[in-house]
Amino acid sequence: MQKLLSNKIKISAIPKYPEVRRDFALLVDTSVSFDSIYSIARQTEKSLLKDINLFDVYEGKNLSEGKKSYAVSFTIQDETKTLTDVQIDKIMSKLQNNFEKELGAILR
Repeated sequence: MQKLLSNKIKISAIPKYPEVRRDFALLVDTSVSFDSIYSIARQTEKSLLKDINLFDVYEGKNLSEGKKSYAVSFTIQDETKTLTDVQIDKIMSKLQNNFEKELGAILR
């Protein structure tokens, strides 16, 4: 007897307004986890930050001992309007400031 699996498909409309992706390369202590970066980003920008992805981790030469670099992408989108460069820069500045304050992170 064969059993059919039913998968529910979720359909949503294509967003009317574009998303924007910005990247940071953050130099942090080796004890800092990506979860910390993720949590701080979510707390910093709750409504417009749609996605946070880690796409590279580097430890090795050209970095100080006890340091590593996280390359993180941030996807930002407003579902009611197109974001301006000024609005995007303000969000990224808030993220950078909070990473510096809470983690001692430095932009590479």
